[in-house]
Amino acid sequence: MESSNSEILAEMWGDFIDWSQRLEGPDAQFLIEQLRNSVKGAVLDAALGDGINTIQLQRQNFKVTSNEIDDAFLQKALQNAKRHETTLNVTNHDWRDMDKHLPPESFGSVICLGNSLTYLFTEAEQLKALKNFRGLLKQGGRLIVDERNYQYVLDNRDQILAGDFRYSGKYVYHGQKVHTCPISISDDKIMMEYAHSETGKKGYLTLYPFKKGELLEFTRQAGFADVTQFSDYAPGYNPEADFHQYVCVK
Repeated sequence: MESSNSEILAEMWGDFIDWSQRLEGPDAQFLIEQLRNSVKGAVLDAALGDGINTIQLQRQNFKVTSNEIDDAFLQKALQNAKRHETTLNVTNHDWRDMDKHLPPESFGSVICLGNSLTYLFTEAEQLKALKNFRGLLKQGGRLIVDERNYQYVLDNRDQILAGDFRYSGKYVYHGQKVHTCPISISDDKIMMEYAHSETGKKGYLTLYPFKKGELLEFTRQAGFADVTQFSDYAPGYNPEADFHQYVCVK
């Protein structure tokens, strides 16, 4: 039986991330520091993926609820949790209607990492998700959300599609076995290809490319008055960064 796209991606994601590098890199240090400075309370990992953030936080004694709607990634996360001798507390709610399933102000922090918010394609959907995340936070709680530097991709689409895609490999995705690049670029959709150098398998994701300042503005429209932007975990905006992070305080 042929594997689905999600199954292919879930199987290669550990090699794409490189858990050992990720857990020792600036990604982990940044996340732990931000959550320790938030108000007390459980953490909602809104985009569980293969489980790396949840398992990392549990190892640091955070109480975590993990949300994942893709069954292939959920099964991979459960396997990884078993391998790391921990268990997951899992929900599978759509971000757009989380307010119907989880009580308000029930978390000290919410994280939506791995460039995951870009799975939503309209402003209305993105704002609804951000407002729901805010509603789940206690007063003073933090939402941490990130995005790939899509403005770079949009500004350089011709050279990228010709094969010149700049990515340092120092942040978020550290692995050397899985190579990714955009294979289709428009102002409202980007298709990314993920190719495993050893197995030859390929997976694909279609994502929304936030423009410069767009996600920052949406976090403010969602009601977060205190939002700090980071570029590759350094404060401020850097147009050369691979990823941007936003720490949004309720």
